Amino acid sequence: MLGRKADCPIEVRFSNVLFPATLITLTSTADFVDGLQFDYALSDDLVKARQGDGWGVKRLARGEALDYFVHQLDRFDDVVPPNTFALSLQRGQVMYLGVSWTGIDGAERAGQLGLVWSYEDWQKGLGPFLSRQEDDRDLRRYMADRDIRLAGRNLKRRPRAKPIRNADIKRRIDNESRAIAMGPAAAKTQFVESLEIEGFRGFGKSSKLILGLPDGAAGGSGLTIVVGANNAGKSTIWESFDAIARKRQGDVSFSEGRRNRSAPNGIRLSMNYVDGTTYVVESQRVNTSETRAFWLPSTPATLPSTEMVSVPSRRYFQANFGKNVTSQRDWMNSSDEFSRFDERDQFTGRLFDLHNDEAKKKIFDELVAEVIGSPLEWSIDLADGRHGSNYYLKVTTAHGVSHSSEGLGDGIISLLFILNALYDSQPNTLLVIDEPELSLHPQLVKRLGRAIARFAATRQIVVLTHSPLLVSWDDVDAGAEIARVYKVGPDSRIAQVSRSVVAEVTKTRGGWKNPHVLGSEANEALFLDDEIIVVEGQEDSGLLPIVFSQAGVPQRGTVFGWGSGGGDGNPGRIAALLADLGFSKVVILLDKDKPDEVKKIESDFPQYLALSIPADDIRDKPATNFKGKPGLLDQRGKKLKPELVDETREVLSRVVDYFG
Repeated sequence: MLGRKADCPIEVRFSNVLFPATLITLTSTADFVDGLQFDYALSDDLVKARQGDGWGVKRLARGEALDYFVHQLDRFDDVVPPNTFALSLQRGQVMYLGVSWTGIDGAERAGQLGLVWSYEDWQKGLGPFLSRQEDDRDLRRYMADRDIRLAGRNLKRRPRAKPIRNADIKRRIDNESRAIAMGPAAAKTQFVESLEIEGFRGFGKSSKLILGLPDGAAGGSGLTIVVGANNAGKSTIWESFDAIARKRQGDVSFSEGRRNRSAPNGIRLSMNYVDGTTYVVESQRVNTSETRAFWLPSTPATLPSTEMVSVPSRRYFQANFGKNVTSQRDWMNSSDEFSRFDERDQFTGRLFDLHNDEAKKKIFDELVAEVIGSPLEWSIDLADGRHGSNYYLKVTTAHGVSHSSEGLGDGIISLLFILNALYDSQPNTLLVIDEPELSLHPQLVKRLGRAIARFAATRQIVVLTHSPLLVSWDDVDAGAEIARVYKVGPDSRIAQVSRSVVAEVTKTRGGWKNPHVLGSEANEALFLDDEIIVVEGQEDSGLLPIVFSQAGVPQRGTVFGWGSGGGDGNPGRIAALLADLGFSKVVILLDKDKPDEVKKIESDFPQYLALSIPADDIRDKPATNFKGKPGLLDQRGKKLKPELVDETREVLSRVVDYFG
């Protein structure tokens, strides 16, 4: 609830769960509110926005409500139910909604309030500003500090408002308006709860990927990050989404090499929606390439309007191309066959669409500049020669030198594909991106990750990656799902982190004192095959290889010590994380002065090996404000103490034996 002013008979609520529209509900808290008048205006100036046309409603009784859908769609107004109004809000605009009344409960008591909302704040999930209509000072204060606003919350259901019927939208909106909201009963059908894969490539047995659900406010909430080692099966997940998208549009076949011979029933791909419906693509018979598709438990009266856009890992096009204009977002799913390696010449049709529409190009170019760090000046030109087939992408450098796309690096070309899929995606878009980090500088990978997370506040985005730079625990804490694909023998499997473990793991983040805790260095562990040694901190991580060497034991395993800091239960939290992600070979190696923690980890994770080193620390710690600690190494961390060599060798040998 946003609340109401003193003596105000109107309660104001807003909800972001009905994407792509935001629902504002005005409810009467008095027995009667008379002479209601509403004023709505748009402007690029907050004060001028109050001057606009209005409409009147005679009376609202207690509990009666009026609904306003704030949206950015071209065709929305004609599908809303009675007592509901559609308010369009576009990029760069500020919306003002004024409410006034002449009487309360039969008495002449006039009053008014105003809601101010900028497009930028709305897109960020920030609540509107509740102002006093007769006083410009509130508006000027809002302009000076846009952090001053009333907080809202997502409502599990809307209060006393008539729903938008799916049938109305299906009848009145054509296929190109698939971004439309479907009302509270159907809104969640736009979200995909999970994907199940069986019999496809390495997935001989059924495995499930649970997707993040956008909440409309928190950046990254709709993000699903899929990690894993090479050849584990990440790209098969991308191919599964792609195959379902192609089947929804036409047909798809699976060649013999894509069918897992150990699967008794052939391929079965199931896309499960939040409302309980499932779309299935499966082999017609075990030994055939052909497929059939159907809905469970039965075909819905109105099909979910989820738009699937799959961006492959190999992203390039011919330097010279013909003219083929398309605004279709899911153009990559339009053919029956699918491949991660084909040239994507149809992509130039999307570039033509941008080139011919200045408004679209401005939005796209701003996103490109955000990720690259500077504007990219580009246009499409026609070279001399065979007319109609010699178009090319002309890029102008900061020094005024022009060249074709052949002068662009592979990373920038790859980035154009990704950002082109992002910039005009809608809240009902399910976007699946395979290896977005390819050929990109690490700084660009970080910026791209932030842009993806921002878009994922209002739509579902699945990222399959080898880059630790794209894993943000802020996103995971906000609701993003993190999954790991791994192998057990020849079989690919999917494991995911539970929300309870996420809550515990986020406690290990170190703030300004330990900025690398759960940073990219620590995230590298998520991409390993197995065999991880968890130690108590960065210092232990750096010095343990010296201990292995001087003890004469060949090191096995990768050391994980970024912020696992003993004494606070952190090693146990890291062990829980690794267990959730399907790691089977993990050693937790703690200092000698933590026997109770070793015993607890042994009890909680019997599949793992928990040991103590034969000293209270990895190296000697002199007494300062605390009692000093004797270590395995001298104070400088250079030499293993001779009297501890035998005990140390015994402990490390147990580690190596455990890894086998």
